[in-house]
Amino acid sequence: MQSLQSDCSLCGGTVTASMPEVKTEPVSHRQRQALETKRLIARGARALFSEHGYAATSIEAVAAEAGVSPRTVYAIFGTKKAILGAICEEWLMESGVMEAIATGLADPDLGGRLALVARTSRRQWESERGVRAMLEGAAASDVDVARMLAGWKSDRARSFRGIVAGLEDQLRDGLDGDRATALIRALTGGEIYAELVGAEGWTPDEYETWLAGLLMDVLRPPRGSA
Repeated sequence: MQSLQSDCSLCGGTVTASMPEVKTEPVSHRQRQALETKRLIARGARALFSEHGYAATSIEAVAAEAGVSPRTVYAIFGTKKAILGAICEEWLMESGVMEAIATGLADPDLGGRLALVARTSRRQWESERGVRAMLEGAAASDVDVARMLAGWKSDRARSFRGIVAGLEDQLRDGLDGDRATALIRALTGGEIYAELVGAEGWTPDEYETWLAGLLMDVLRPPRGSA
């Protein structure tokens, strides 16, 4: 089986996108029901966390919003922190990042990978709909969530390190892999997307084009250089 791990650029939730060599077992009706219940709970929690805040939202309120019993929520997730993880995972799935990463990291050209970074950053911030602020707010009120978020951000840095891994010879003079990773991490932050698209009225397409060009200008050798 060939597999590739990709990380949510904010929360770092590792998901494996794989291409199995054998057929997978069919999903049973009961399994489909369980997955749908999990999604309903996560979506209900996402709405409540965004509206009322993480700390002020109880498991009982999440259950009512999802139309299930509190016992069901506890049985599936156990804690609100686990629900946050599911919300982030759903965000990653909605943005289509896994599919893009699975194809893009096979590109031997750094320029192609940087275009991938711009595309996936655009997709993530375009589809986040308040998740980033929700996670930061939850971390401010819950020390366990704060530790989890710090770990996720560390995972984000490692995932960006993979973008330039093995292609350091294509970086401009004076840049090593660690410094290039730091620049990618800084330039792809959600705050920049929010400022340009949300505040300044750029289109997501304009943001993606600008970011791809900026990453190329900052990380690649100048055009015409030897």
